Amino acid sequence: MNQRQAPNPSAGPSLNASVDASKDAPNASPKEALGVASGDLRAFHLDALFETVSELSRLTDPVEVMEAFVLMSMGALGTAQGLLVAQDRRSGRQHIVLRGLNESDKERLPEAVQSVSAKVRDEGGMLSRQVLVVLINESPEKSGLPEPLRVVVEWYLDEHRFGVLGYGPKVNGSAYGHQDEDFVLQLVTAFMDALASACVNETIRGLNEELQARNIELQRALLAAQDIQARLDRRYFHFKSICDTTRELSGNLHAKTLLSSFLLSVMGTFSAQRGFIVLWERREERIEVAARGFGDDTGPVFDARRLDAVFRSLLHPPFVPAQGEKHYQLLTRDELQALELAETSQVGAAFLVDENWYGLVGIGNCLARSEDDQAERELLPALLQGFLVSLGNALAFETIEKLNSDLLRKNAELRQTLDELQQSRQTISLLEAAGNRISSLLRSETLRIKRVSLFDCLALALVSLVLALVFNASSPGGISLLPEIWGQPRPDYIDVAWAKLKHESQGALFLDARPTEFYNQSRIVGAENLPLNLFDFVYSMRFAMLDPGKDVIVYGRNISRRYDEQVAAKLKERGMVNVRVMEGGLRQWQRNGLPVEP
Repeated sequence: MNQRQAPNPSAGPSLNASVDASKDAPNASPKEALGVASGDLRAFHLDALFETVSELSRLTDPVEVMEAFVLMSMGALGTAQGLLVAQDRRSGRQHIVLRGLNESDKERLPEAVQSVSAKVRDEGGMLSRQVLVVLINESPEKSGLPEPLRVVVEWYLDEHRFGVLGYGPKVNGSAYGHQDEDFVLQLVTAFMDALASACVNETIRGLNEELQARNIELQRALLAAQDIQARLDRRYFHFKSICDTTRELSGNLHAKTLLSSFLLSVMGTFSAQRGFIVLWERREERIEVAARGFGDDTGPVFDARRLDAVFRSLLHPPFVPAQGEKHYQLLTRDELQALELAETSQVGAAFLVDENWYGLVGIGNCLARSEDDQAERELLPALLQGFLVSLGNALAFETIEKLNSDLLRKNAELRQTLDELQQSRQTISLLEAAGNRISSLLRSETLRIKRVSLFDCLALALVSLVLALVFNASSPGGISLLPEIWGQPRPDYIDVAWAKLKHESQGALFLDARPTEFYNQSRIVGAENLPLNLFDFVYSMRFAMLDPGKDVIVYGRNISRRYDEQVAAKLKERGMVNVRVMEGGLRQWQRNGLPVEP
């Protein structure tokens, strides 16, 4: 087998023949004619090499370079059969080009490349950009190469990229010469240059594509970061709004000004152009309304009847909270429409502080609100929670102020009563002194006359009766000459069996009318103490806010005093309508084996 190595590419292609005479010389000898023919072939090879280099230099894809090179080199060599097998050990890729050969030969070609790969691995002395002609004008002995090949070339671009190039016989049947061999070496050298350039371009394209992909990822990451920053900014704004609103409301202890402050804070947070808030006390039908951004005739109008209808439609789960718990409910668009608030409100909520205080809040024309933003949907509930706490404190403060005012009034009344008692005591002292003087006078007269007549006894009894009546009339704790119950209507009674049912269902308030010392000894379980002698004071401190329609059952009497009937009468005088006296009192309750304490 012939092997020939390509010359140094920097030295240019080798020439094996010289031109001794012009091909147009008429008397040329055979040797001279051979030289002319060799010069023509050399010129053809140079033209073909130039065209190949020009064509391959325009290609930037390694696969296109290999495809184009096989066709152009086949045409330049005058053969109809050719193949190229390229191997890239670094990436593991392999490319095969077959022209004029059977497709079945493609399956065996990797075996031929394996021998080249072994040579690169074992010998280690193969140079980059090296071309080796291993076969010319013979059938291939290397396993895996097709039989028709007559020229086989091994090329080594570098230690990672190498391959096999093969050509079949010439179409005209002539053999390959030394000029053809040199031409093949020059073609493969030009091919490796073009392939190296195309690989560099491919690497650059890959880097560019990777860079573009990275740029796209960076842009997406930048957009995501900007979106996250915007969300964080909104969250910070919401948090700051909640803190500012809570700080502003916490120092306000008046419900009316609190409503206005909260409405302005909510409108500012949601960039709303109009809004309203209404607070309704159901028991006394007291209504407080604050509105902003409405004209004289365009604002919402609320009265007790409309508010009662609104909250009756809302008083069902989940709006109804546990006993004594503050609660709120955001209103949907359909609920605002049903409550006839959709024209004035874009966002709304209903809330309650306790079983007596209800409220509505609504804002409209929001300039910077997103329906799909979770943070926006969580903002109003957060503001409402702080507002309900402040509102509860304000209402409790108003209640405390009212109780303090009542307590001051009661204290004034007590001071007046004490002054009257002091005056009465002085009067009693004077009367006692007068009585003592009269008694001493009577005793002296009795001793003087040493005999008491019937007239003297009657006069003494009459004077004593007059003094007793005067003392009883002037004393605040004096005894009524006639029992109070004689002038009172008969109270409503309830037997022990019905009272037991009321006690078990907790449907009535049980009041023990006896003095506190008897109440402490024994009482019905859960009963409250409202002693007759301290009725005014205890009632004002503990039962003044009681619902007038509350069921009340009163018990407690002894042989001489009917405390229960008198307390029941006083309760009715103060507006309680469902007051009844338990027949038989505590004694009958105990006889029936019903629970008492302690």
